[in-house]
Amino acid sequence: MKAPGWFDRGAVGVSLLCMVHCLLLPLLAVLFPLGVFATLAENHWHWLFLALAAPLSILAVLRLPPHARNLYFIGGASCGITLLTAGVLTHEHVWQVALSVAGAICLACAHLYNLYRLRHSG
Repeated sequence: MKAPGWFDRGAVGVSLLCMVHCLLLPLLAVLFPLGVFATLAENHWHWLFLALAAPLSILAVLRLPPHARNLYFIGGASCGITLLTAGVLTHEHVWQVALSVAGAICLACAHLYNLYRLRHSG
């Protein structure tokens, strides 16, 4: 089965952006303490990443015919979205970063698995 994988690639890209944001921003804030990165630290960025990643993941599942849907992919993507959502909803910065990074990794791995699976099922 040939599939374009656009939604999978998009979800992986958004997940990577989320991880870079969560992991690099504290380092930049320490290196440049002038408040230049204050707007990047606001919670609306987490909402934006979630608002992009969730629909891409859902569309990646829905574009597959029912016989090609895989529980590992759906479970991994669901776990990733759940962790990203928990990261958005928590107000403790350490938990926000930990949950967001874990969710982004889980989501990216699920979509990479789906891309691999679809490419090699042909």
